[in-house]
Amino acid sequence: MEINPIRGHSIKHKSPEYERVIFTGDKAEIEKLLSKLGVGRIVEDLGNGFYLAQVKKGASPDIFKALPDNLKAFMDEKVELIRPEEEKEALKRRKLKEIKSEGENRPPSLPEVNVTLDITQANKVHEMGIKGQGVVVAVIDTGIGKHDDFGNRLTYFYDATKGQETEPRDGHGHGTHVASISAGDGRFTGLAPASEIWGIKVLGDDGSGYTSDIIRGINQVVEKAKKEGKKVVANMSLGGYAYKPWNQDPLALAVEKAIKDGVYFAIAAGNSGPYPNTVGTPAIAPNAVTVAAYQDNKTVDLSDDDIARFSSRGPVKNAPDETSKLKPDVSMPGVSIWAANVPGSELDKLAAQGRIPRTADGKYIAISGTSMATPGVAGAMALILSANPNLTQEQVKQLLMKHAIKLEKTDPTDNKPYDQFDQGAGLINVYEAVKEALSMLPPNSVET
Repeated sequence: MEINPIRGHSIKHKSPEYERVIFTGDKAEIEKLLSKLGVGRIVEDLGNGFYLAQVKKGASPDIFKALPDNLKAFMDEKVELIRPEEEKEALKRRKLKEIKSEGENRPPSLPEVNVTLDITQANKVHEMGIKGQGVVVAVIDTGIGKHDDFGNRLTYFYDATKGQETEPRDGHGHGTHVASISAGDGRFTGLAPASEIWGIKVLGDDGSGYTSDIIRGINQVVEKAKKEGKKVVANMSLGGYAYKPWNQDPLALAVEKAIKDGVYFAIAAGNSGPYPNTVGTPAIAPNAVTVAAYQDNKTVDLSDDDIARFSSRGPVKNAPDETSKLKPDVSMPGVSIWAANVPGSELDKLAAQGRIPRTADGKYIAISGTSMATPGVAGAMALILSANPNLTQEQVKQLLMKHAIKLEKTDPTDNKPYDQFDQGAGLINVYEAVKEALSMLPPNSVET
C-alpha cells in the first residue's frame, strides 16, 4: 500500500504497507539514514526544513533509535480543530441518540451582541482610523467560506490537504467563524475589519487532518509572506495533547521556525480545562501568543466576568525549562461569540437542529471555545502592527501582556484566586497596546 503524501489517503497496491514520518534537519542526512536502514524515502519537502518520508510500516522504532543528534523525526499523526463547546455537546448527544428532530432542542435565548470591542477598547482603536489595514490575518483552519463580511479582502486560499491553491471553501464552518472574529466587517464587527485575509485549509470538513498538512500550511504562509513582503498574523485554533516538550514537538517547532521567519502567531490554549497541565500543542510554542477564553457574560461590566471553565490551564506539562511552563499568555472573550456562518456546513447543520444559536437570516452563529478567543487576539495583533509595522513578535506579545487587565477574583472551579496559569496576564486592552505601539514609531515616521 502506497501513501499519497498530499491527501493522506492510502492507495492500494501489491507493495508492502507504509506509514508517514516527518523529519526536520538536513535533507541529505535524512536520505542517508533512510538508505542505510533500507526502510523508505522522502516523498515531499514540506518547507522550512521539514520533510515527509514514506517508510515501511513498523520501521519507525528503528528510525528513532538510529537518529543522529542533528535530526528529529515524528510520526505523521492526526490532529483536530479545537471543537466549539456547543459542537462537542451536540456530538456527545448524537452518540447517545439524544438529539431529536429539527427544532426540538432550541438553545436558551441568547443576546445577539458581542461586547469584545467594548471591553478590549478596540472600538477606540477603530475610531483612530486603525482597523488592520496593511496587515494580513492568515486563518490556518478548516478553510474559509464566502461571506459578505469579508468583502473583497479574502485574497488568497490554499488547501494544504490537497497541496494547491483552490477556490475558498469551508465544509465545517469553524475556520469561517474564526476569520470573522478576527477580520469580519458586518453586523458583528471583528477586531481588524480592514485587514487582508488568507485562508489556509489544513483540516478536512470533519475537522481533522494530519500533522504534515498543518506544517505544509504553516510553511505556505511563511513563503507567501516572504514573497509578498507582507506583515502576516497567523491564527491557529487547532491542536492536540502535548506529549513532549515543545522542542520535540513537530507543530510547536514549525511555529517557532515560522516566527523566526517573521510570521506572527496567536494560538488557542485548548478546551480541556479547568484542569491544570492541559495547554495543548502548538499552543506550547514559547514565542507564540497563547490564548485563554474569557467569559464576559455579554456585559461591559468586568466584575461579573470569569475565565471559561473549559479553557485549558497551565503550567505546560513536560516543559523543558521554567519559562516554557508559563502558558497561557493572555485572555480574550470566547463564550457565545457571534460570527459568520456557512450555510450547509457542519456547524450550520447543528444550528438547524437547534444545538447552536443562529440568527434569523442564517448568516451568523454563536459558539464557544478558545478557538473563538484566539482570533480576537490575532485581530488585536493586526491592529498593533497596523499602527507600527516595525514591531517583532516578541514586542507585540509584550505589549499585549503589559496592558492586560487581570481578573482579580476567585475561580469557582477550585475556589482559588485566578492566576497566570488560568488567565495569563489577563484580558487584553488593545487600545493601550496600540497607543504604546504608536509611541515606539521612529521619529518623523508617518503613522497609519
